[in-house]
Amino acid sequence: MNMRDELFAKWVGAMKGVKFPVLTVDEVFAGLPKGSDSNISVGGLVVCNTGDLFSRFIKPTDFPIESAEALATLILDRAGL
Repeated sequence: MNMRDELFAKWVGAMKGVKFPVLTVDEVFAGLPKGSDSNISVGGLVVCNTGDLFSRFIKPTDFPIESAEALATLILDRAGL
């Protein structure tokens, strides 16, 4: 599995508590176990912090976001992965 696929799977899994569609980033944070303090790890290394990631790659005009898959794809595309 390449890094994009692994990150995609981790993101979608981490967002299982988020009720989509979402209208704001705060709605996503509310469904994450640690909110904006959540981290995504690959191979035991922390790759990114959710709050930092959203501030870099998600814009208010991106909402509504319909699914965890759509959100993960948006972030990964903008990150160039």
